[in-house]
Amino acid sequence: MKYGILLALCLSIFQVQATVGYKVGNTAPEFKLKTLDKVEHSLSSLRKKGHVLLVFWAVECVYCYAHIKEFNHAHEKYKSKLTIAAINIGGEYPVEVSEYVKDNKLKYLVLSERLNNLDVAEKYRVLGTPTLVLVSPQGKILFYGHRMPELGRWIK
Repeated sequence: MKYGILLALCLSIFQVQATVGYKVGNTAPEFKLKTLDKVEHSLSSLRKKGHVLLVFWAVECVYCYAHIKEFNHAHEKYKSKLTIAAINIGGEYPVEVSEYVKDNKLKYLVLSERLNNLDVAEKYRVLGTPTLVLVSPQGKILFYGHRMPELGRWIK
């Protein structure tokens, strides 16, 4: 009997977590984060320009590094209709993130607040890096995955 109650409780918790903010079609969770220069950006302010591609990444992530050219290219191609916002979730200190951004010539927005970034990653149920989330100007999640989405499908 007590195992049945425990199982029911676990399943209800899982069910609640599984429906929060990460599935295609869901509303993207709002957040406010700062850049390395201490400029604050919210998801709603970024959406005013158009689509937003959230890139959850870490300095030590080789797959994140492998996508930098692709992200830079997308930033250049769609910069009037898309904001790429890289959210560092590796726990690195600002000086490490700043050096990485400079050394690897990241052209897109980098948000780096060590603990607050982890809170945002939790809201989006990020389990690894890179995790990419494409958000529409209306705030809906269009893509959630670990590879670059076909941006031209949504951005005209």
